[in-house]
Amino acid sequence: MEVSTLEPEISAFEELTGCKICLHHFNDTFFPGDYSLVKRIRFSHRKTHPDKCGMEQKSYCLRHCMQALNSRIAKTPEREVFFVHCRNKCCELVAPVYRNGRCVVKVFAGLLDIREKEKIRLIARILPVFAAGLERKAHDIALNRKDVTDTYFQRIQNFIEQHYQENISTADAARHLCISVSRLCHVLKENSAVSFSRMLTGERIYHAKQLMAFSDAELRLSEVAELCGFREYEHFSRTFKKETGESPNSWREKNALQAES
Repeated sequence: MEVSTLEPEISAFEELTGCKICLHHFNDTFFPGDYSLVKRIRFSHRKTHPDKCGMEQKSYCLRHCMQALNSRIAKTPEREVFFVHCRNKCCELVAPVYRNGRCVVKVFAGLLDIREKEKIRLIARILPVFAAGLERKAHDIALNRKDVTDTYFQRIQNFIEQHYQENISTADAARHLCISVSRLCHVLKENSAVSFSRMLTGERIYHAKQLMAFSDAELRLSEVAELCGFREYEHFSRTFKKETGESPNSWREKNALQAES
């Protein structure tokens, strides 16, 4: 479903500059919940500029406008705007927007006539500000939706389930979701009243029990600890006893006896 909440701002920019706006995004910024904040045509250069980009080979566009540009942005993240042009003499200005140090969207303004140097200079000045404001409004809309908050909670749970074996932190999860640490903590408080570290510990202890109960007895407890994300066995032993009231060895012996009886 399209709601196109951001279309008035985009249309005003297009009317003032004579450009068309396209978006390349790397997360769900413009899709909070089950609808799109912009017209879906904006995610396709070929549909936005059918007489130019639409006539070019798709493989060339992917290499030139996607892969090559992404490489330039990764190498010079301090740049606010990039100028791109292709073999068909199509020219655009591109403003990347970052959240938590990660590029979450690229805003393209084009197509431009390379001879209009003053116009290009002026658009290059305002495009980064417009792009940042557009992403900020989309982010705020997402944070104010209850169903999106629920989705964030599910994504936090998924992140922990997928990465519990690694040395992860609240900051890593926030960076993965492209939200602030404070926002992540707020989502957890709203949905479970359990901190990120407690959720992570619970996931690790659950998997440790599974390994001790159902794996070969030859699997040493230090190996169980390592497989469940604990870098040191002593830390695993203390944490396990705090969570269960028993040492890992006692728990394993008890459950082994229960399994045999």
